Amino acid sequence: MKAVKSVTKLGLVFGLAAVLTACGGAPSDAEVRKALEEQIQSDMNQVTGGLKGAGLGDAMDGMMPKIDNISPQGCEEAANDIYNCTVEATITVMGMQQTNMQEFSFKKNKAGEWKVMR
Repeated sequence: MKAVKSVTKLGLVFGLAAVLTACGGAPSDAEVRKALEEQIQSDMNQVTGGLKGAGLGDAMDGMMPKIDNISPQGCEEAANDIYNCTVEATITVMGMQQTNMQEFSFKKNKAGEWKVMR
């Protein structure tokens, strides 16, 4: 009976360790994409917000970059739960398509969502 309790406790410890490990670590590809899309949308709103009020919104829409594809290429831990991720993005600006690789830093906020660090 004592051996069964010990094995059960050991199982609970390993189970808890697995759950905690799943909570940490680098952001998934989907989380990287979501964080970047939110940041890009926020940046675009700041740029076009004042222009739409001035009646220039429609003219600016055609000149603003369009994100065609965001493809995370891997993440590495930098420090203090900050991860540097290499991302390949395909963007169309004024009809011309361009693919770039860039590194972004990500950190979870208090709500547990990954955000782009500036």
